[in-house]
Amino acid sequence: MSEEVKTARSYRGAVVDDNAIVSINIRWLGQILILVGTLVYGYYRIETRLGTLETDLADANERIGDLLNKHILEERAEREELSKKITFYEKEFNINPLSWGKKRRK
Repeated sequence: MSEEVKTARSYRGAVVDDNAIVSINIRWLGQILILVGTLVYGYYRIETRLGTLETDLADANERIGDLLNKHILEERAEREELSKKITFYEKEFNINPLSWGKKRRK
């Protein structure tokens, strides 16, 4: 019977130097691979989410610009209508009581 101590399975590499031996625990290797995979997946999810947010932001900016142009046009039309009403009232409606008896010149 050999008196070897049973430890975690590991791979023993070739001798690098006369005094150094490289050994990698298989369990640690699996955990490192899982960690790297999780980090890559997290990075991928963040990148895709940022991409969709950028496209949504661009669409929102476009819609805001369209609505702003629409409101500017409506405001211009309202101002033109108000200016026409003001010129009408200035021309037709005179509240000066001293000029009520005078005839208007056209």
